[in-house]
Amino acid sequence: MKKYQVLVLLGVMFLLPVVLAKVILNQNWYTGGVTNRGELLTPPISAQWLAKPETWQLVYWLPQQCDEGCEGALFHLQQIPIAVGAYQDRVKSVLLVAPQNQILPTPQSLTGIERYNSDDSELQPFENSEYGFNAVYIADPHGNVMMAYPLATEQQAILTQGKDILKDLKRLLKVSKIG
Repeated sequence: MKKYQVLVLLGVMFLLPVVLAKVILNQNWYTGGVTNRGELLTPPISAQWLAKPETWQLVYWLPQQCDEGCEGALFHLQQIPIAVGAYQDRVKSVLLVAPQNQILPTPQSLTGIERYNSDDSELQPFENSEYGFNAVYIADPHGNVMMAYPLATEQQAILTQGKDILKDLKRLLKVSKIG
């Protein structure tokens, strides 16, 4: 009888961790090692008109009325390409302007931000996305818009969001073989 008890105990010792791991994964009690701060877009928005060889882009749609969130996004578009340090030549900021907003003047205080007048076909994929026009996006050199940062409205949240964008962008630039 003792032989069988040892054999059963040995079997339980080896099977118990496997069964527990399976239960933990099936019940979604474990969140993997997610390191990104922004929202990963799955599938990414394909915007081939944004494709620029060897250039990652911060993208934001200019609204008709610029509120606190918009001002925070414009601040990020100005500061983050400078803050990436040695990778400055690999990052550009793009301010996208919808067809109905193309008569709006771009604020004079914005330096280092490229203005792009879009058309309706370029507007459509963003309009149908989860975050729409209320986010700062990161686009890779192939024109795939792959990360979104929904706009923050209060001052501390805007500063935290800028740090998050910077951290994710530096990580992308460090590990990417493109751009």
